[in-house]
Amino acid sequence: MSVLSKSGLYIQEIADKDFLVKGFQEVAKNPYHKDNNPKGIINLGTAENKLMYDVLSKKLAEPDLHIWRKDMLMYSNIAGYYEFRETIAEFLTKRTNAVTPLDPNKMAVMNGCGSVIETIAFAVSDAGDVWLTPAPYYGGLLTDSCLRAKVDIFPVHLYSKIEENETQQYELTPEKLEKCLKDARSKDLNVRGLFLMNPQNPLGIIYSKEVISACLKFCNKHSLHIIFDEIYLTGGFVEDVQTTSILQFKPEDIPDPERTHFIWGFSKDFAMSGMRVGLYYGFSDVVRKQILSQCRFTQIPGFIQIMLSKMLKDEDWVDNVYYPTNQKRLKEGYEIVTRELKSIGVPYLEACSGLYVYCDFRKFLKENTIEMEEDLWMKFIAAGVYICPSQAFFSDEFGWFRVIFADEKVKLELSMERIKKVCSELQRG
Repeated sequence: MSVLSKSGLYIQEIADKDFLVKGFQEVAKNPYHKDNNPKGIINLGTAENKLMYDVLSKKLAEPDLHIWRKDMLMYSNIAGYYEFRETIAEFLTKRTNAVTPLDPNKMAVMNGCGSVIETIAFAVSDAGDVWLTPAPYYGGLLTDSCLRAKVDIFPVHLYSKIEENETQQYELTPEKLEKCLKDARSKDLNVRGLFLMNPQNPLGIIYSKEVISACLKFCNKHSLHIIFDEIYLTGGFVEDVQTTSILQFKPEDIPDPERTHFIWGFSKDFAMSGMRVGLYYGFSDVVRKQILSQCRFTQIPGFIQIMLSKMLKDEDWVDNVYYPTNQKRLKEGYEIVTRELKSIGVPYLEACSGLYVYCDFRKFLKENTIEMEEDLWMKFIAAGVYICPSQAFFSDEFGWFRVIFADEKVKLELSMERIKKVCSELQRG
């Protein structure tokens, strides 16, 4: 008899499927260090922004951001300090050109967006229910929704080949959503929602207002919840390009606000994945009340809330220091990686936001199979670079890899040299 419960065994089974964790563990065995381990593995597989430590550490060290108050040592509002929620509401209203100012009372801050996804799953779905999502999709979503809430993901498979009546690769259409919903129901699955990450991970696609409107109408037609994960919302690095956000929709253009939900956090746009700060914003009093009931498990220390609140309130620093520097560095990283991809004839999806580029290495596979993709993945790791294969994103089109470019120039250039060496050896036979 196992020392674990049935629930414990189930959780372990789901956790073991997390390919992103598997890749992270490979890096941990032999991490790169320019002096101590120059032949170690460089991690361009984990979606973190490693470009902004100098700017952030200087800002976060300012004495004005280090405030201790008596209430920080006491129990507090489980939704988060009102002043923190108010500051975030003002920031997002301005940064996204929201048509309606965000209401701090409709918001809850939690210890990371993974916790936000899980609380939504518990609030609007039962164990065994499924959510639709365009695939390839962020692999951590399955862990977040399924590990404890037991809400599974049913992929809407999209492909790189542009079919008749399509205008771009991996195009999401109402017809594909309808077909996927029909397929799921034919398997006796209870579909409760559509999860839409925008900008999309790993594709880097920014969904247009027309696509989002079609998704809203689709969900309203079938009484489905729609969850907008916009964790890369303000991370654009191409001038004059802004993500289309659900916050930019007029209330009358959101057909079912009771089933519409928004997620954002500090991990990507503010290069703070270790801070663990995410937020839920919703329009339903009923759902929000249930979400808040779960927040007793997801609170953030008051010290962090006040520090980040003061950081956001410094609009001159945010607008004239942080964002211009971040955008400049992201653009430089993107240009380094894409330049080297072009030099070896590897196609990729053009990106203008986020931390990654999705690349087509299929010509280096002997066969387009999951086994051949994993073999190539292991060759890259053996050469000293970890990039994330398509199977980590539950794609059934193998040979694509996500490459993170939000890292130091010297590491990006060394990584691409290692990747090019592997590809050159494969081409020689």
